[in-house]
Amino acid sequence: MQPYFPLFVNLNQKKILVYGAGTIAVRRITGILRFGAYVSVVAPQIREELWVLCKNYPEQLVIEQRMYAYGEICRQNAHIVLAATNDKQVNRMICKECRQKQIMVNNASDSRQCDFYFPALVEQDGLVIGITSTDADHKKVAAYSKGLRRQYGNDGQSNC
Repeated sequence: MQPYFPLFVNLNQKKILVYGAGTIAVRRITGILRFGAYVSVVAPQIREELWVLCKNYPEQLVIEQRMYAYGEICRQNAHIVLAATNDKQVNRMICKECRQKQIMVNNASDSRQCDFYFPALVEQDGLVIGITSTDADHKKVAAYSKGLRRQYGNDGQSNC
């Protein structure tokens, strides 16, 4: 597998569109909000944690309780899209639409369809260290990030 280039992006006031509201989506949304992004979530069922985030980030987080409809992404004006539904076919359709519009997309159910990955994060004293693996070895990433957190501490969340 071709390694991905580590790129740190200014998400402040960028529009991120998230399809899905499960565990992975909530974890990623939590991390993204901390970096100043505007997040729109589309999902038929919303977890309680997401409603709490909405109260904590009222200017940054919008929730639309509905299903994804093919063709809608171009109208959303999103910079980045996360396909994190519990339906692999829907995630593939979201990726297809994003590719047609040249919008960067992350498919939580298929790493081969990801334009980018979410790293494990270690934050301390203004430093942000992102850790990922080219071979999808999540245990190795967890071990390295745990070691760095133990050595340097951690001001923020551990993962996006």
